Amino acid sequence: MNPKKREKLKALMFDFGGTLAFLDYELLAREFSREGRKLDALALEHAEYAGRAAIDRHLMSEGNRLATAAAYEHFFRGWMAAAGIPEEEFREHAARFGAIHREATLWRVVRPGTFEALEAFKSAGYKLAIVSNAEGQVEADAQRFGLAKYFDVIIDSHIVGVAKPDPRIFQIALERLGVAADEVKFTGDIYSIDVEGARAAGIEARLIDQHRRYTWVEHEKIRHIGELHRIEGD
Repeated sequence: MNPKKREKLKALMFDFGGTLAFLDYELLAREFSREGRKLDALALEHAEYAGRAAIDRHLMSEGNRLATAAAYEHFFRGWMAAAGIPEEEFREHAARFGAIHREATLWRVVRPGTFEALEAFKSAGYKLAIVSNAEGQVEADAQRFGLAKYFDVIIDSHIVGVAKPDPRIFQIALERLGVAADEVKFTGDIYSIDVEGARAAGIEARLIDQHRRYTWVEHEKIRHIGELHRIEGD
């Protein structure tokens, strides 16, 4: 980044699930295992990339760009198939996934380095925001996990009535932060929702790809939010 642009950067925005807090793959591996078929948590996490590919294919198809509700069904089915789970079990596992998530969000694992990165960003003077497609619980979850104190703004799609990739949700965040689109960077874990949504709002975005398996799109990727430290020198 050239010095002029670096001076202009005032804020950082983050997706929540898959970026700040991750699925509890250990719990899900236990839930989805059956007699004679024990699932491994890391293998289940790797299989989840097939779900992201499915959601990207759906949303990037003609006429589907904002059809996120149907896209999440594609996500789950693609994920389960890649994990080796028989199709006749999909409905059962989807119901169990939803039930556990409603009790206490399944995006509950804050990985090493996250708090340290957020602390560094705050110390550097950046305003921070969460922009999440959720069901109204993101602020409470962020409080519960000790993340909320770092954020100036938390945007939950259920509360504001518009969801990514619709650029209006990012515009709400910009207004609440009091910054312009070219003064912000955003990072999230699903290209068609996070990156394309941010770009439609004029915001530069990076894609979280922890296991370097997001191979079907060409875009700048980082493995962890801590890698955004490169904003100081790229």
